[in-house]
Amino acid sequence: MAKTQVQSEFVGKSQNIEAEGCFSINFFRPTSSNPVSVMGIPLEEGSSLKIEQNVGDTDHTFYEVVFGSGASGNQLYVTKIMPFG
Repeated sequence: MAKTQVQSEFVGKSQNIEAEGCFSINFFRPTSSNPVSVMGIPLEEGSSLKIEQNVGDTDHTFYEVVFGSGASGNQLYVTKIMPFG
């Protein structure tokens, strides 16, 4: 079994997020945050989008994150499971 490490980051503006060879990536939109979509897929408040690779595969995608307008702040949390060692 591969050794892994978890990387987390906060995203507060529209940008591309690089998967950087991860095994899986998760995008979480908290409640009370502005609308956001990942690769054109809108995330509902309090929901997440998880993308996993097949065993032995890694993800090198650039994910487009776009925030819409709203009364709250732009908030998205990204968590990656990365190979380690």
